[in-house]
Amino acid sequence: GTLQTIFEFQSMVCELTGMDVANAGMYDGASALAEACLMACAVTKRNRIAISERVHPNWLAVVQGYARGRGIEVDVQAHDAAQGAFAVTGAHACLAVAQPYFYGRLSPEAAAWGEAAHGAGALYVVAADPISLALYRPPSEYGADIVVAEGGSLGVPLSYGGPYVGL
Repeated sequence: GTLQTIFEFQSMVCELTGMDVANAGMYDGASALAEACLMACAVTKRNRIAISERVHPNWLAVVQGYARGRGIEVDVQAHDAAQGAFAVTGAHACLAVAQPYFYGRLSPEAAAWGEAAHGAGALYVVAADPISLALYRPPSEYGADIVVAEGGSLGVPLSYGGPYVGL
């Protein structure tokens, strides 16, 4: 029963995100984002992360904490719609953004951000709201290499005060 439930849950996550595989074993959404950034560093062999200033502040703090312990630099970048894309360089392992971002709005520039990341040889990490994915394009359709989320909004209850479920 437990394995069947996990399989069904991960299959649903794949359908929502448009990704080929899913993991439902992270502590919460913030740790899932931090682990995604560390994975990008391991894959690209780079030690610098570009992240949008409009990622949830608590999630940003967790990414910075994980990175500090590994000697990874975190570049918090301004969310400038007029600029069109973040400044991702060949030194960055990934560009991490939230869609919708912390203030609850969707960014139409999401595809351009993915192109900017890929153009620099970096991975594109998207922190998504899983409920929004039932209505809007999945991150895989605008270039996301890794998608993370907080699964609590999918009805997964807290276990004695925690943890949530990071996707």
